[in-house]
Amino acid sequence: MKIASLANTLLLIVLLICLTYLPSVSNASYNNATITAKFIAFSFGCSVALLCFVMAFVFSKKQLLRWTKLDIGVLLLVGYIVINRYVIQSDYGFSIRFYELLGLSVLYLVLRNISKQGYLLLLLAIVISGIIQAIYGNLQLMGYYSSNHSGFKLTGSFFNPGPYAGFLASVCPVAFGIYLFKEKVIQFVQVKTRISSKWINMIIPYVFEYVPLLGIISIALVLPASHSRGAWLAVIISSGFLIECRYHFFKKYLKEFNNLKRVVFIGSVLCIVGASFLGVYYFKKGSADGRLFIWKVTSGIIKDNPVFGIGFDRFKAHYMDSQAGYFTNHGETSEALVADNSYYAFNDWLQFVAENGMIGFLFLLLILYGFFKIKIAPQDKFLSLIVQCTCLSIGVFALVSYPVQILPIKLVLVVMLAFLGNLDSNGFTFSLSPQKVPHLMWGYKMMFLALGIIVVVAYPKLRGVEQSFRVWKIALTTYQYGDYENAIETYEEAYPLLKKDGDFLMNYGKALTMAKRNDKAVVILLQTQQYLNTTIVATALGDAYKGLKEYDKAETAYQQAYNMIPIRFYPLYLLAKLYDESGQKEKAISIAQKVLEKEVKVPSTAIKEIQAEMQKLLKNNNDSNVRLSLSRSVQKRNN
Repeated sequence: MKIASLANTLLLIVLLICLTYLPSVSNASYNNATITAKFIAFSFGCSVALLCFVMAFVFSKKQLLRWTKLDIGVLLLVGYIVINRYVIQSDYGFSIRFYELLGLSVLYLVLRNISKQGYLLLLLAIVISGIIQAIYGNLQLMGYYSSNHSGFKLTGSFFNPGPYAGFLASVCPVAFGIYLFKEKVIQFVQVKTRISSKWINMIIPYVFEYVPLLGIISIALVLPASHSRGAWLAVIISSGFLIECRYHFFKKYLKEFNNLKRVVFIGSVLCIVGASFLGVYYFKKGSADGRLFIWKVTSGIIKDNPVFGIGFDRFKAHYMDSQAGYFTNHGETSEALVADNSYYAFNDWLQFVAENGMIGFLFLLLILYGFFKIKIAPQDKFLSLIVQCTCLSIGVFALVSYPVQILPIKLVLVVMLAFLGNLDSNGFTFSLSPQKVPHLMWGYKMMFLALGIIVVVAYPKLRGVEQSFRVWKIALTTYQYGDYENAIETYEEAYPLLKKDGDFLMNYGKALTMAKRNDKAVVILLQTQQYLNTTIVATALGDAYKGLKEYDKAETAYQQAYNMIPIRFYPLYLLAKLYDESGQKEKAISIAQKVLEKEVKVPSTAIKEIQAEMQKLLKNNNDSNVRLSLSRSVQKRNN
């Protein structure tokens, strides 16, 4: 029993450290530091947490197992995603998101065995992590720290302001909820923990009042500077629900109104909400139009793959080809102005359906059913409100962004779902003890012991992946210095473990193209297109085919790059140069004229240089035509 108790204490400490520290993790020695470093830290933290849980379970004399509708929904959804990825879909790549899903699923199982008072400490850790990020963001705004994106001053420990704002939006309702219900929270902690120390009992009220208050203030100071409309809406809506659940303003006033006043009041609220949404839309209209266009193209992907979808984390492998198909069919519409390379649908609900199909969506509905059908004891109602409003905030943000792609936000969401399952008093509970069900008890212990052994065995693999991320960063840095041959050698070192990672293959293929190793470049870039397709991949493939003098294939690749984003000049420039080099002078002249006649939406030095090159190409071809015409005239006179 002492070992089990110690393991449970260690488990809680590991979880607290993970929730507090993970959002701030960023290691410059990894490629995509803010993503891969968090993934590596989470993987190690999750492994330690699982080993602590296994130890606690194996050495305990008795266990209470509880299953709820929510647990069943989560189990079915994760099981379907795994089967869809490995059995139903034709191909799958190296996916950090998928491994995060497996880790979060294991963590959900672990969290379902945490006590309610333990959860309040976890919620406090989430608030502290938000405070750290808010302070870090303010220091970035003041110039003390640099951001992680050249185009934005504020990113926190994330790769751009969107995920940063989304994380703060997921933390804000936790802090606000604890503060609104602080009396109940403090009483709950003091009663449940039964701490005899007067000093600890004295400090608990201050911790659970002032830490959340600091969280609210620090987030409120920095969130407007993120310019994330989705995060603003998420915080406003979730906070509004919390205030209503705490004070019942609308419920009280609506009771006092007659029917006419109620209609006027509700109509006024709807008008204000509508006007607010219009204001948010016009605040950054170009960005909003870009997302609307992505949703339109994504809807087409769903229409083409309605049942099973395209596979988990396969959006980036399919989207740009679908966008190219849209412009091929509709021409260069006004939507081309907002088109760009995109890895996300900017609506996680829509992307989920695109990747997992209607069957996956049905399993998601089952989770939502379990979410809303839980039975909460009256004394725990305030806890469920905090949890549900946090999930609401993430759900609202997911309508216009991609929080389910961001690990710290997913971690908050999993904690909330597990807490909700823990609060559900309508679950199926059964006791395991050696006296009652000895075989079942030992069967469960062996199962979890095997799970712990798998973690130990998988540790070298995780270390290998970590090292591959470091090698990838070295290769990319070497490439940026122009040392392509050494970069290629370094990429080859990381290739065995990352050979199905689209971003890695894109970098590797581009380096091969720049080094004129075109045969190998074609192989790698064609492999890349199975896991990722962008204009960068398409133009690099065109360059490789051009180097091999396979002009028809190069033309197809360049044309595809142009179709992906028709507003861009570079693919047309490459096409014109290709036609000129391959002796297709008429096509070269036609494309050059098209480039010069093309409307410039955003002037740049690169576009001016492209236009100058096209004018030179036209002049050279016109001079050649004049000389050819004079030569033919002389020949006719001589004859």
